[in-house]
Amino acid sequence: MPEPVPFTPPAPQLKLSGIAANLEAGATVLTAIINDNGARVFVKAGDKLPSGATVIKVEEAGVVIMDAAGITQTLRLP
Repeated sequence: MPEPVPFTPPAPQLKLSGIAANLEAGATVLTAIINDNGARVFVKAGDKLPSGATVIKVEEAGVVIMDAAGITQTLRLP
């Protein structure tokens, strides 16, 4: 009889929809617009996504996030 395969939950579905820029105290602050498993969220560097990943960096062309295991991923604009 084959051994049962352990259940692995699906990876979060993350998609970068856009980047917004605004001026705060004389400095440009970038905000990422991310679709996180169907939820649209507006996040800045240091924020946590609903799926548990942390936003490391927001740049004009993409966003770097890190999951709970410490694995980083770059989301880029389409």
